[in-house]
Amino acid sequence: MFDNGANIAGLWRFFTECHGRPGSHLFLGTWASGDYTSLDPLDWIIIPAQGIVAPEQTGSWCLVYVMEQQLWADRCNKNRNVGLLGVLGLADPDTNPFEWTADVKLQGQGLLRCRQRDTMGVGYFYSGLSEQFKQLLNPVVPLHDVQGVELYYNAAVTPWFHLTADLQVVEPGAAAADTAVVFGLRAKVDI
Repeated sequence: MFDNGANIAGLWRFFTECHGRPGSHLFLGTWASGDYTSLDPLDWIIIPAQGIVAPEQTGSWCLVYVMEQQLWADRCNKNRNVGLLGVLGLADPDTNPFEWTADVKLQGQGLLRCRQRDTMGVGYFYSGLSEQFKQLLNPVVPLHDVQGVELYYNAAVTPWFHLTADLQVVEPGAAAADTAVVFGLRAKVDI
């Protein structure tokens, strides 16, 4: 315990109401006192007979904001609803490959009256790579920010068996890589 420092986290969440619909806001901050590899390419050195020496930096931090807001709910059945979820994260660019990330999702449950246990959603994410990380790897692998979209439908075939179809389209960080299109099926059995 404490071999590489300590982590400190602070969290604050409060609940709101917008036009009679519930929502919440969450703020999270972390700081770690450990030693981490620095991503600053100017700090990396080459020592003959030893090779590349990665510098270390003490301390790292991150900040996260999460927003949830219900947009619609059936007056007769509150379990049938549509909600918005957004997340924004910032991180220490000296020790993390991702300097910031953001995503937004629209999620619905029971949108069809005859399929009240089904859920569906669509989302978009964007992850900004640290400029130092990009510069560090640029001679070998040119990088750019990562982004993508996802669409899913979760069918409650029975109360204990769910089948989810998921489609993702991702623009990867490697500049030479093609856009990835991934389709998946997942079955879940509750026992």
